[in-house]
Amino acid sequence: MKYTFAFLLLSALPAAHAHDHRQLGAHVHGEANVDLAVDNGALELALAAPGMGVLDYERPPANEAERAALQRALTVLREGRWLTLPSAAQCTRIRADAQAEGFQPQRSNTGSNTHAHAGFTASLAYRCANPAALRVVLVTLPTVFPGLREVIVNTATADGQGRSIVTPDNLRVVLAP
Repeated sequence: MKYTFAFLLLSALPAAHAHDHRQLGAHVHGEANVDLAVDNGALELALAAPGMGVLDYERPPANEAERAALQRALTVLREGRWLTLPSAAQCTRIRADAQAEGFQPQRSNTGSNTHAHAGFTASLAYRCANPAALRVVLVTLPTVFPGLREVIVNTATADGQGRSIVTPDNLRVVLAP
C-alpha cells in the first residue's frame, strides 16, 4: 500500500518523542514536536507536547478548574483545533486521538508522592480529495496554547522532507513550493 511511508514515519513517533518519564527523548517546556506526513491523499500528524506548555502545571489537577482545563486541552487536541488545512484540499478527518500522561498521582516505593514530567500526545489522520492543494498548513498550537512558544514540525511529503519552526508570529508550515 502507498501508506507504508507515512505509516513507518508515524509509527516511530512515540519512541522518538516520548516524555522523559519514559526515559526516552527530551522534555523541553515551551516546545512541542509535530511529525506530519502526506502520502497519496493521506495526511497524518503526531504531536508530543509537555504538560507545562499546554497547561500551567505538570502534576495531578489540584481542583475542579484544573480538571476541567485538562479535559478542555484533550478535547482541543483530539478535535484538531490546532491545525488549519486549506479548504481546497478537501480533507476529511478519519481518525483522532489525544492522551495526557503523567497527570495522575504517582507513588514511590517509600510511599511518598513523586513527580514525573507530564505531557500530551495527539494523532490526527485525514483523507484529502485534492492533496495537491496541501501546499501550506497552519499549526496554531502557539496561539491555542500560549505556553508553547515553539513547535518543531517535521514534514515528509512526495516533495521531500523538511522542518519548520512554528512560533506565535509564524504559524505557517510550507509543504510544497
